[in-house]
Amino acid sequence: MQITSVVNQKGGVGKTSLSVGAAAALAERGKRVLLIDLDPQGHASTEMLGLPEVPSHLPSMAKALTKMWKGPVEELVVPHTRSNIGRGGAFDVIPTSPGMFDLIRRLDQFRVPGWQLARVIQFANYDHVIIDCPPALDVLTNNAIAASNGILVPVQPDRTSIRALRLLHDQIQYVEQMVNRPPITYFGIVPGLYRRPISHYAMAALNELHTFNIPVLNHLPLGVVVNEAAARGIPVTTYAPETVQAESFRQIAATLEQYRENQTGGPIVPEEEFVFENFITEVSKARTANDNGARKKLYDFMPKRPRDGV
Repeated sequence: MQITSVVNQKGGVGKTSLSVGAAAALAERGKRVLLIDLDPQGHASTEMLGLPEVPSHLPSMAKALTKMWKGPVEELVVPHTRSNIGRGGAFDVIPTSPGMFDLIRRLDQFRVPGWQLARVIQFANYDHVIIDCPPALDVLTNNAIAASNGILVPVQPDRTSIRALRLLHDQIQYVEQMVNRPPITYFGIVPGLYRRPISHYAMAALNELHTFNIPVLNHLPLGVVVNEAAARGIPVTTYAPETVQAESFRQIAATLEQYRENQTGGPIVPEEEFVFENFITEVSKARTANDNGARKKLYDFMPKRPRDGV
């Protein structure tokens, strides 16, 4: 299973469109694909694919990341059935949920921040996992980076994207050191959201992006077809399969699949640190829940002091 994060702390660069388009194009190729909407704003699942938010009483990614729910990842998944899916493929989505907005504060409390997402999805049964990251270099993005084999970086061909790319590079190095994992592969830069024909200013910025020695993949120029597809809750590859945008998504998907075929393995998720106090707390909660309230409190697990004369 190859895990790819679509990441850029700069907003408005086409990150969500790239996440959905690449995932849909992989499913069209007959691959089993899971798209994770890690952005609390939820544009990938709600705006682009027309899926509802997860109700607060059901299992969600927010609950899984904070260990409020510990079931299998399959229970978080919603299939997107209105996509062109090749034989043997699947296009599944983990949508956003209301609890995502409060995650940053809660995840910062963990002893080893960064590995929570990897633990949630490590036993998922897919060829590809695509993670749509929030537009910020926060703990959610760090979780995505730590879990990933590689990243896609959508950019606009302008000077601000060049500075954002440098900051992202520094953040990735920080995450690699923080969680002690192998270097993350840059699957490629994806220029987009520019008008055709491309201007001299944009072309100059593209030329400077090439100096980062990161592969520059197919472009995704502006097109109303992306908005039209989102309004119907279906990917561009299904809504307008013969457009320039759809073909670009397919070429990007082919690049990701080539990386998957050549990969030698991903990051190794560390074992959960055993903390005795946490163990006792868990046992105490379980015992309290099953003894009709007859025995409570942690002192029940302490050796009983013998009574005088007994």
